[in-house]
Amino acid sequence: MALHRKTLYRLTGGAALLGVLGFVVLTSPWTWSATHPGRTLPDAEGADLANGRKIFVASDCATCHKTPGQEDDTVLGGGWALDTQFGVFHMPNISPDPQTGIGGWTLAQFDRALREGVGPGGAWPDGRNLYPAFPYTSYQRLSGTDVRDLYAYLRSLKPVDNKVPDHDLKFPYALRRGVGVWRLAFLDGKRGEESPVPAGVDAAQYRRGEYLVEGPGHCAECHSSRSLMGNVIASQRFGGGPAPDGVDYFPNISPDETGIGFWSANAIANYLHTGVSPIGRTAGGDMAEVVKNTSQLPREDIQAMAVYLKHVPAVHKPAPGMPEPNRTDKLVMLRNAVAVTPTLPTSPEQAIVQGGDAWVVATKPVWLEQAGVGGSAPEQGKLLGGAPVHVAARNADKLQLVLKGWQMEGAPSVVYQSKGHRVMLAVLDRAAAGAVTRGKPETDADTGQSWIPVEVTLWSNAANLNADRKALWDYSQATFQKACSACHVLPEKQHFTANQWIGTLKAMKRFTSFNDDQYRLILAYLQNHSKDLHPNGKEAAK
Repeated sequence: MALHRKTLYRLTGGAALLGVLGFVVLTSPWTWSATHPGRTLPDAEGADLANGRKIFVASDCATCHKTPGQEDDTVLGGGWALDTQFGVFHMPNISPDPQTGIGGWTLAQFDRALREGVGPGGAWPDGRNLYPAFPYTSYQRLSGTDVRDLYAYLRSLKPVDNKVPDHDLKFPYALRRGVGVWRLAFLDGKRGEESPVPAGVDAAQYRRGEYLVEGPGHCAECHSSRSLMGNVIASQRFGGGPAPDGVDYFPNISPDETGIGFWSANAIANYLHTGVSPIGRTAGGDMAEVVKNTSQLPREDIQAMAVYLKHVPAVHKPAPGMPEPNRTDKLVMLRNAVAVTPTLPTSPEQAIVQGGDAWVVATKPVWLEQAGVGGSAPEQGKLLGGAPVHVAARNADKLQLVLKGWQMEGAPSVVYQSKGHRVMLAVLDRAAAGAVTRGKPETDADTGQSWIPVEVTLWSNAANLNADRKALWDYSQATFQKACSACHVLPEKQHFTANQWIGTLKAMKRFTSFNDDQYRLILAYLQNHSKDLHPNGKEAAK
């Protein structure tokens, strides 16, 4: 029996050892290098800095790696956080700082990172697997000359001393070593492979466009759907797909009717140069950052990219919320989404407690006296979606709510959230307006208008409130992004002031099926995350 047990232990230990050794071998960068073509590099001498700059902007390096809070695309201290379903990626410092950047990297190390996804350092002598959030699956197609020139250009920039925190990823994605298996499966190592030139297309122009789009431009990395393993699905390349945050959506840029098939090559080139689409929409969000780079490329390079994109395989894939094209001679009526009642993010009524804070989800009638709640007395005001209130007292389902805000002098019936910003919280009748406690008037520096801090106590019921403001904002963000991204790239919230968002969103309301409460929540969310208001509703520093 003892001998049998000892044999079992040996077999188990041997199997475990083989498993560990197998994991080490499969995840080793050396294994990938031994099974794929090698890389060639020219001598470091003779690097062309002008070409290095061109590859830098074509590769969109600054969008991820420039230091946040400033606009100089040569200050590459990193630090931007990319929040994804896998966790948070912190974009590294790629300035030539020797301690916190890549100033200590050799050309060979830089090339290995760029074209094989393996950085120097780490606990193992074979290198450090890089996460494919860094698009080396596209950068592997860069020529050795362009890699050398890009390396020389980056080393010519100003060093930035900024230590970026490690990625904060969920298990098992936090096991960096495991990325080696992903690289074996999905990094094909193909360099210099070219697709057939379509009939009637200038070969040199097509080849240049193919190189820029598939290599440094890495367009497919964003504009394609991915499998559960995170690799681009070949049959859906350029067909659009979900953004890393799992909420936004990158549009279909293939020449299909559901993509940009109606765009001419000149229209695509103009968009990459100006950011204005054929129907007059301006690039927003991540694409606005991309256009900052493509607009710096020579016109012939942009035209070449456009010609190539006009000839990639068409992918039929409507964006979420986009109807299928009608290819018949019959009139087809779209389903009336207005009739669908949305589920708003309300808290259970018992979660709204005395002494706590709450936020209005749907428009609520209010009264000055408790007796008015649930009775036949006409309402004396309304609280609007997004309004913050304090629960001063609770009697069964009746709440005494304290609302604080601002009023413009001479307009006592409307309460706003912040001085100078038209973020509406409530409208009051004459009696409720007369019950408002008003402070000392203040002059808004931007408009010269006189604003008064106010407070009013009102009664309502416990319905249509949420005790968690984040839940309210999460719902508003998701509703905004899912609905609006079906038609166009979304603008960044910080592109507009709180007041500008009123007209911007109102112009789009007629194209959506939002009911009034959804519209109010989305507007409140955008205003509270605007250029001049912080998410906590406080005025941004000027």
